[in-house]
Amino acid sequence: MRVAPMTEWGARDLAWPESADEAASYAVRADPPRRLVSWLALLGLVIPAWEAQISIADAKFTAGRFLITVLVVPALVVLARSGRRLMAADVAALFMAIWMFVSAASNGGSLSSPAAEALQMLFAYIVGRAFFSGPASLDAFVRTLATLTFFMIAIAIGEHVAGRWIAHDAAASIFGTTPLTPVYRGDTIRATSTLDHPILFGVFCALVNAILLLWEKNAGRRVLFSAICLLGCVLSQSSAALMAYVLGVAAYSYDRLMRTAPARWTLFWIVLGTVLGVVFIVSRHPIGWLISHLTLDPVTGYYRILIWDAALAEIGQSPITGFSFELFHKNILDSTVDCVWLVEALRYGIPASALLFCANIAAVWPARRRAPGVESDFDRRMNLAFAIVLLLFIFSGITVHFWNYMWIFWGLCIGIKASLRERAMNPDVSHMA
Repeated sequence: MRVAPMTEWGARDLAWPESADEAASYAVRADPPRRLVSWLALLGLVIPAWEAQISIADAKFTAGRFLITVLVVPALVVLARSGRRLMAADVAALFMAIWMFVSAASNGGSLSSPAAEALQMLFAYIVGRAFFSGPASLDAFVRTLATLTFFMIAIAIGEHVAGRWIAHDAAASIFGTTPLTPVYRGDTIRATSTLDHPILFGVFCALVNAILLLWEKNAGRRVLFSAICLLGCVLSQSSAALMAYVLGVAAYSYDRLMRTAPARWTLFWIVLGTVLGVVFIVSRHPIGWLISHLTLDPVTGYYRILIWDAALAEIGQSPITGFSFELFHKNILDSTVDCVWLVEALRYGIPASALLFCANIAAVWPARRRAPGVESDFDRRMNLAFAIVLLLFIFSGITVHFWNYMWIFWGLCIGIKASLRERAMNPDVSHMA
């Protein structure tokens, strides 16, 4: 196979690498369609969803939602023609979307919002599953992601200097809509860049940092990229973002320091499980203990504990089907619920949150790998990178709700990790894009 240096972008030849380290050492030049798919899947990151919406047949589309919808049909064709195996994550993602429809329909009312939320996640999962699994396509995906992330952080720096959300103001002036109201901490604006809230922006930077730490092989660039992502977290002034960043760096460092220990991750899970077990046994309010230690501001932590108490009381009234998008006429629940697991349970019942959790765990669950020495270094690093991302999504979701493009990005990451797991399990799959 003819290859080009790492300075070139993308992937020209989509065949399986000829050597175990080829994908890690080189990036074959991407053909235009593959580069285009990466940009279409990720372009919604930099187009503000709140202000930039279009209506098609009475359905509202953000840029991210529209582009993922455009990609889902070719993604299904790719999956159907490639002879891919059915994975547990596939079943969980599909059943979650179906359950969201069923539970919303059982509550009556409009299905437009439940349909949008369910299909965004499912379509993103399918696109990630179909297009971003092999070394070439994954390399193109990460390069595009890095480019857009650095652009978003540049906008965040501009927001900090200008004292206003410049991307949202610009989008509102173009589309004739009302821009989001900036959020401040003290006298300093909290950067949100092109996403809908500073917390979403900060957590996104932390997630990208985990991917770049394991994707970039040059130590100098790795430190630089991580510092840039940290800047994004700091500008967002989000404790959830800083916590996710620290955890991502800690997981990467642990893997580097313990790389000669085959059972390092088994040991990690034993220790983590033991710590959590002690917390739940000893603490009178284990969720409250976790939340209080995950926030920088004690007032914010206390407010989130109130949200948990109020939400759990409502979920207990309808644990199976939830309440769809009905208002509770309670200020603490109708204004914001800062936990994705509570939001999904409130809207669609506990089964929806359980299926979302299962989709993540099924994708992350260690695979019975092919013969030792066959898996490339690039495969190993990307497997770990997207496993860390999904675990950070799960963990951050305790104090963060994800919507619009961050919800789509979560679906993409689950699909990508499920495909990486499939490749690890199936050595006969030799031409996954």
